[in-house]
Amino acid sequence: MLTKTFKSLLLALAITLCGSAAYAESIKPQENEVKEWLTLKSLMFGERPILTGSKSSISLSINTDIDDASTVPIHIDGLINQLDQTYIKKLHLIVDQNPIQTAAIFQLSPTAGKLHLATRLRIEKFTFVRAVAETSDGQLHMDSKWVEVKGGCSAPAGKNAASDPLLGKMKITFSKYRNIFKDKNGDKVFRIPFEQTNIVKVQVRHPNESALASDIDASTTPNFIQNFSVGYADEEVISAIVNFSISDNPAFTFNFSPTNEGNLSLRVTDTHRNTFTQNVSVVGADIGNQN
Repeated sequence: MLTKTFKSLLLALAITLCGSAAYAESIKPQENEVKEWLTLKSLMFGERPILTGSKSSISLSINTDIDDASTVPIHIDGLINQLDQTYIKKLHLIVDQNPIQTAAIFQLSPTAGKLHLATRLRIEKFTFVRAVAETSDGQLHMDSKWVEVKGGCSAPAGKNAASDPLLGKMKITFSKYRNIFKDKNGDKVFRIPFEQTNIVKVQVRHPNESALASDIDASTTPNFIQNFSVGYADEEVISAIVNFSISDNPAFTFNFSPTNEGNLSLRVTDTHRNTFTQNVSVVGADIGNQN
């Protein structure tokens, strides 16, 4: 039987170890010495140099005052014009300590204006989040941020996908528009200015289930989005391979600068072989009287 003194010593030791573990987790490691990143870097990019700091053409922003590790907003901006001869053609979004480190790989087109991309992440442990851009001439550019939140991937899931009648429903908004109306077929039409940078936000109703969620049914396969693509006038604007590191009800925000009218077509597929599509028409407008 343990003596009272021995019990007190064990309790003190447990508190000390717990405090030490928490302290160790909060210590920010050297950005280029994280073993998970070094392994992934070797696998994905080999020995290719990666430009950082003032030499980088990519900027990553994360609000570090975060309460919810399952919904962490991030913003990525390109520092070069996408219409220049050298433009950003691919973007890797990496979370060093997540179960799947590569949260998304975006394919980008040389559209007018500078790259702007925003989404929301699940983050499981204190980690560096990295945006690695590849330009059309083969150079790699990176920016990274240290984020101290945890438990986002193992947080309880949202509404069960199988029982949601609105699964896959998409909401599309433009930052600049004059008005919205419906055509003769009942499809939505946006009047927007041409040859100007317009910020488009697409949100998809989907639980994007995490395989680590504390309430996940072990007998089922987690249902999360795998592919996201946007086309316009038979050309691809943006596409991405994603996983459950993207938060539930995924939202993607990006620049869009059309020069003439056409149809903006969206397509999403998930791990349960569901495919969701939506189209909206775009026509030109003078937005002097913008809503």
